[in-house]
Amino acid sequence: QALEAKKSCQGNSTIDVARTVNNLANIHYSLGNLDDAMRLYQEALEIKRMCLGDDSDDVANTLNNIAHVMVTAGKEQEALQAYHNVVRIRQDRYGKNHISVAAALSSIGDVYIKLGKLEIAMTYFEQCIRIRKHCQESNDERVMENLASIYGKLGEWQRAESAFKEIIHLKRTTHGDNCLELAKTFDLLAVSYIEQDRYRDSIEHLQEALRIRRVCLGGEDDEILASLNKLAFVYKSCEMMEEMLKVKAEFEGIQSRRSG
Repeated sequence: QALEAKKSCQGNSTIDVARTVNNLANIHYSLGNLDDAMRLYQEALEIKRMCLGDDSDDVANTLNNIAHVMVTAGKEQEALQAYHNVVRIRQDRYGKNHISVAAALSSIGDVYIKLGKLEIAMTYFEQCIRIRKHCQESNDERVMENLASIYGKLGEWQRAESAFKEIIHLKRTTHGDNCLELAKTFDLLAVSYIEQDRYRDSIEHLQEALRIRRVCLGGEDDEILASLNKLAFVYKSCEMMEEMLKVKAEFEGIQSRRSG
């Protein structure tokens, strides 16, 4: 109704109308109505280009929204084209080392992960992190974890370890010592050691992940069972049978209490 009122008063092609159309598209996207969202984003884009030109920040923002829809719809190549246009516009307006450029580059990296092209994704995430450091911004935890996981999958274990440790420092600084997201990163670091058969190096990180989960979740959550199971596996691999039996007994005790 607000949109129709604005069109009636202002005409169909004002920037205010375009922004209202864009907001309506956001709602449809959040509800999963991808076709309606795309149609409205395209309408907003056309108006913004007419009012502001092809290279305005508003145009870049709507192109970014269109790219998000395309990714959700499985149209990765079209999404990449839109994201690259966003990068071009933002670089032209703000320079290559602007934080908004970093955000678009990380989105491109996400698409390449979805396509299974890890080496290409890695280059975009590295560019994103370089720009954030240049801007003296704290690193994006999600981008860092994606990059660390890629390093691991590519067998670049030293870089993966360094990245996971940086994420742990970042999360501790941001969220404190007892954050479930921090436990997840300790798990990922431990798994990177396990993949290298460095079982003993993984133990302290699995123990810390378990400690955090006990603090955050109590004694019998599924995540605690998963942590105990990982520790039991590592203890057995290290022939630490006393520790393995202790953890296994705790695991079985929780299962027994939960079942009855």
